[in-house]
Amino acid sequence: MAVYKRFSPNLRSAFSVVIMTVVWLAFAPTQVGGLASYIIVIGNSMESKFHIGDLVIIHEQPIYQVGDAIVYRNLQLKKFVFHRILSQQLGRYTLKGDNNSWVDTYQPSPGEVIGKLWLHIPRGGIAIQKIRSPFIMALIAGALGAVLAIRLFGKKAKGNRRMSNKSVQERFTSIQQRMRNWLTRRNNSEPKKPLNFDQGEILEGSFFALGVIALSSLILGIIVFSRPASRTVQDDISYQHLGVFSYSASTPEGVYDANTIKSGDPIFTKSTCLVDLNFQYTLIGAQPENITGTYQLTAVISEPVSGWQRIVSLQEESPFSGPAFGTSARLDLCEISSLTQSMEQGTEFHPGTYTLAVMPNIKLDGNLSGRLLESTFNTGLAFRYDRVQFYLVQDEEQGNPLVLSETGVLRKPRLETNTMLLLGREISIPTLRWMTLLGLIASLSGLALLGLRLQKLSRLDQEKFFHVKYSAMMIDVRNADSLTLSNMIDVGSMDALAKLAERFNVMILHEEAGTGLPTYYVQVGGTTYRFVISADQTAATILKDGTLRQEGEA
Repeated sequence: MAVYKRFSPNLRSAFSVVIMTVVWLAFAPTQVGGLASYIIVIGNSMESKFHIGDLVIIHEQPIYQVGDAIVYRNLQLKKFVFHRILSQQLGRYTLKGDNNSWVDTYQPSPGEVIGKLWLHIPRGGIAIQKIRSPFIMALIAGALGAVLAIRLFGKKAKGNRRMSNKSVQERFTSIQQRMRNWLTRRNNSEPKKPLNFDQGEILEGSFFALGVIALSSLILGIIVFSRPASRTVQDDISYQHLGVFSYSASTPEGVYDANTIKSGDPIFTKSTCLVDLNFQYTLIGAQPENITGTYQLTAVISEPVSGWQRIVSLQEESPFSGPAFGTSARLDLCEISSLTQSMEQGTEFHPGTYTLAVMPNIKLDGNLSGRLLESTFNTGLAFRYDRVQFYLVQDEEQGNPLVLSETGVLRKPRLETNTMLLLGREISIPTLRWMTLLGLIASLSGLALLGLRLQKLSRLDQEKFFHVKYSAMMIDVRNADSLTLSNMIDVGSMDALAKLAERFNVMILHEEAGTGLPTYYVQVGGTTYRFVISADQTAATILKDGTLRQEGEA
């Protein structure tokens, strides 16, 4: 137990270093190398759990899942938003406040997410805002200054009292003794013993390093073993339906420049009724295979206010195969106009405009990247009809009204290895588990081996053991004749002598055994404290005839 008691300060120092590092990484802001970002809640969108003035601490994560409460940067509002993830699609998150009845219009990308909720401190934001006030800051600064001043002057006064306890003669004697020891070591031509003062420092460093590894592995192990080794992610494959319409018609001279209506031009029913439609379709996706389906162009004339509509088939339903096809049909606008007139005559309802949509009615199935695809595409080419002309409906968000597209997603949950962000790198949880286990086993084994070695050394050779244990505070001397022997006190153990040396901040003097027994001294004022190792505690035992018997000799 004495061995571990001697090196326990090193283990405590290692524990302190590990705890301080963990606390720093967990709570230090990202601006100074930590992992935390601090957000003060200023709205009620996340009630009833999060209220105005609460503080939320967030940590960046490698992946975010449905149900996570995250903070993201809203570029439209130009501020940070704290909401919960509802879904993820095509690399964008859909979010909603717990207290809101609507979803966020802005859908952030993973790069715009600051982090996930890690710690919630009710009313913590209010406390921080109060601390920021000049008056509170001045009080804190004054209190810190007072504490530092008290500690500084207290230590100075204590040091002065301690210095006054020693006389000038005692200080001169101590300096003289240290110079004599130094000269003795410089003039010593004998080979040094294999076990020297540096071994104690090496052992202390070893205990400290192994303690850091053991405690770091323990804390990291608790974290990684509390997390699942795998996680469920959506392995989405996106695809796109792309349809391109074009139309043309012949007109009398003088109405259009080229006596021809081309795509994008308005169509006046008094000048022409027949319009030739062309449609090109393409399925855009990864590795399309066995794509088959049907299509049929139809015209739908409707009145949006009343909900009235009529459907006119422009062609028979036709099959297709492959990711692309093209088709054409003729549209009779006079027939469409007569349908509206019949509706008005029969109902006496006379709306101002109608909507005409040319629909492709595509149904298809097949495979994308080995996954089953079943989808439809029925986004149509839209015209507005005001009883005089048919003209294209322009949508600023859509862009070109002749080019129509629709995006789909094939969803499939997939298990993947869970990861953890550690020192800026993503490391898998299974790897971290092995690392922590190996680190813990290796460090504890190292500490146990060092302890056993020291315990064995303490039983077999106390002199060498004391060199290792107290090397940092021990000096070898040739003889102790110059020591004050008139006032000599023998102590019962080396630990007691070491406590005296530590208490009075002096070195332990070790008189080499020669033909006698190893002896240790501590001088305090005019008193000399001595500890002598008994004969049965040394590796060399003195025989009755004065010779030495080394350990292991017969």
